[in-house]
Amino acid sequence: MKVLLETMTWTEIEEAIKKAEGIIVPFGSVEEHGPHLPVSTDTIITLELVSKAAEETGFLVAPTLNYGVCRSTRSFPGTISLKFETLKQVTIDILSELVECGFKRIVLFSFHASNAHLTAIKEAAYSFTIRNRSVKVFFVSSLDFASENIPKILETLPQHACEAETSLMLFLKPELVHMDKATDEVPQSPPFLVTPTGRPWMKTGVMGYPTKATKEKGEQLFTLMVNRLIEILNIIKNQ
Repeated sequence: MKVLLETMTWTEIEEAIKKAEGIIVPFGSVEEHGPHLPVSTDTIITLELVSKAAEETGFLVAPTLNYGVCRSTRSFPGTISLKFETLKQVTIDILSELVECGFKRIVLFSFHASNAHLTAIKEAAYSFTIRNRSVKVFFVSSLDFASENIPKILETLPQHACEAETSLMLFLKPELVHMDKATDEVPQSPPFLVTPTGRPWMKTGVMGYPTKATKEKGEQLFTLMVNRLIEILNIIKNQ
């Protein structure tokens, strides 16, 4: 069964809606991920996760929204950050159009997990559901993947362009990873300071230990995350 709307005709979509459990809207980002990973890292991981989980649960997948809110990395070349209000309004517009198509159960999913980014999406979902009580909107992010098994796979905590993301990319898109350029960094910003970007305290754009990444860790982590997302989608199906 096809799950990606972007590969389907409108007539195929019309028929698929009748059988689908709902639709997942993936949110990515265009954001620096150190000197060793592409700016599309969040988008790539997001789409791979939701596509795999959708195949197992009967959901369709909308085209990915590639842009998000990336405040802390804005000053790095390649990061393209939306304003909070822009992401919120675009999300509302997408929800409105999906309802117009006939969807009644919509899952918003983001692997990129900056606070402002996630809050903008949640605010959009809240604003939309106030006016559309007959539609069920759900919000899921990578923060919902917390598991006691993650420390059994990784040596360090997941952060940004870190062991976790680098391992996932080594498994999913190894041709885009430059391990010879990977460097470990744990930037420390001044406490309590409000700043428009984290660049002054980030030399490489890395937060964590990408040099510890391996393809094998990435495969294990990806499997764990897909299984967790399948579990979540099965819960959503029954609501």
